[in-house]
Amino acid sequence: MSSTVSQLSVPLSHLVASRRNPRRVRPAREAHQRLVALIRSQGLLQPLVVRPMEDKPRHYIVIAGQRRLSALREIHRGGDPKIPCVLREVDADAAEGLALGENFGHQSMHPLDEAEAFSRLATQDGKDATSIASEFGVNERYVCQRMKLANLAGVVKEAYRNDQIDTATAEAFASVPEDRQQGVWKELNGHPRHAEHVRNIIAHEWIDAGHALFDVAALSPSAISRDLFSEKVLVERTAFMAAQNDVLAAERHKLIEGGWKEVVAGPYEDVHNLPLAMDVPEKEFDAATTAMLDKIEARRAKWETKLAEIPGEDEATARRVQEKMERLEVEAQEIMDQAPAYPSEATKGVGTAFLIVYPDGQVQREYRVPRVHRSSGNGHNGTVGGGAGVGGVPKPPTADDLADKQMAATFTHQALAVREALLNDDKARRRVLALILHDKVRSEALAVRHEANGTTLHATHGETFASAAFDRLAKQRAKVDPFAGEPYVEDAAGYAKLCDLSPAKLDALIDLLIVEQITAHLQRKTELVHLLAEELHVNIRDHWRPDSAWLSSYQKSQLAHLLAELLGPVYSPAHETRKKTELVEAAAMLFTNAAEGKLEDKQLAERVNRWTPANLRKAA
Repeated sequence: MSSTVSQLSVPLSHLVASRRNPRRVRPAREAHQRLVALIRSQGLLQPLVVRPMEDKPRHYIVIAGQRRLSALREIHRGGDPKIPCVLREVDADAAEGLALGENFGHQSMHPLDEAEAFSRLATQDGKDATSIASEFGVNERYVCQRMKLANLAGVVKEAYRNDQIDTATAEAFASVPEDRQQGVWKELNGHPRHAEHVRNIIAHEWIDAGHALFDVAALSPSAISRDLFSEKVLVERTAFMAAQNDVLAAERHKLIEGGWKEVVAGPYEDVHNLPLAMDVPEKEFDAATTAMLDKIEARRAKWETKLAEIPGEDEATARRVQEKMERLEVEAQEIMDQAPAYPSEATKGVGTAFLIVYPDGQVQREYRVPRVHRSSGNGHNGTVGGGAGVGGVPKPPTADDLADKQMAATFTHQALAVREALLNDDKARRRVLALILHDKVRSEALAVRHEANGTTLHATHGETFASAAFDRLAKQRAKVDPFAGEPYVEDAAGYAKLCDLSPAKLDALIDLLIVEQITAHLQRKTELVHLLAEELHVNIRDHWRPDSAWLSSYQKSQLAHLLAELLGPVYSPAHETRKKTELVEAAAMLFTNAAEGKLEDKQLAERVNRWTPANLRKAA
């Protein structure tokens, strides 16, 4: 078969579609609109192939390019421009062969070519996804999906063009910056199995921003990966977790302020087992929901009373009443199901809130209460309240249930006050000296060996700890101690220095060294210290009052209990709705005003000035 080929321009009205076109199925409307948009914006990139019509001079049958002809007619509706064509002098049979060959060998534009074309329109022409979609006759989603491929690394592009990876896998690579794409490609030795394989590798270092509780825009741009028009934004894992943890720290503080005994925030692998050892609290309701449920229960109770009065033979009436009661139960259940979570102050006072961070960045919130165990009968001076409360939940702790830090502070203050009082009581001091020197005396209240004891360490190194008694004792020792400021002294040299002291100073030094041996166990009552406190009439509140630092170790429910105990009849339940820090401030101010004589209510002032936690009371 032979033919001649030449170039010519033919008026659109002189072009006729071939009736022997092998493409029988009409192209999808979307594909047609895309071709219309492409020709409209870029022009006809490939001329039509035509042959002369035998019965109509200067008219031509289109052998190849039927879709382009249809698009041109839609674009130039009402016009008759000249269309570039390639003339083939062939008969009808040869023309059909040419058309079949073109259609059989025709390939769609590679997605990567489309992506790069869209990218040029976006970056160079400043067009957005909407305008690009409109121009090419496709939807915005199609443009966004193609745009994901615009930033593929060179090695990934090459593999994609050579059909070594599919479009889904290429899109998975395109979700992160080029340097990370190259790293993943090397990690997979250039042989990714599928898109999910690539995503799993990427997920170790990048997290979907959709799980963020923070403002992603506030992060450094280098920590964010987003394509032009991308539907998903990824955040580098380290930056994501740091920002997420900042939010959780603020939320943890808010929950503690709201009254929760404990708030645990941490990664799944560290904390996911902790809730399993606790119980899920029963659902509780706010005042409005409780009022609605009470009304329904009252109506149900009336129908129940009526049901009991219906004669046994009147089954129809009894059935109607039962149906009404059932509807009320359904109504109550719907209200309970739709009601928001509303833990009571009692539940929060013993409960733990968990903020669990999953590897994908999501945060799960769970709330638990301790499991109730039968008491063995042994007392415990710990941080939890005694006995079980309503529904089997342990009772919340009171102001007498101190944290370890609080107990350490109170016992330290007591021991220091006893030291100072002992310094002024010669008889008691001599008895203590006998205890120190006697070989048969065992004691946890006497630091006979010269290692630093707990009371002294807490007084000198405890953060926010201040004791006027300790300061006064330290000043007195500085006046009489010849070894002050020296790290250690050999016995012979020390004896020589002591020879230079006057008898009065030597006695004063001995007295101070004796009382400094008084120490306390910082977590439980020390019998000798308490005995000395009673004998020497030590009033701990003359030496210490609860301040903000000490009160901050209380839970919100304990602070409300303390204020109720101190204020008595004038206490307002509104205290329980305030934040923990507000209650700390209110309690600290109350103690300060009472100590400084600023309270008009003298009975209240006396009650506040006399208050001590249970571990320091003489009856304890």
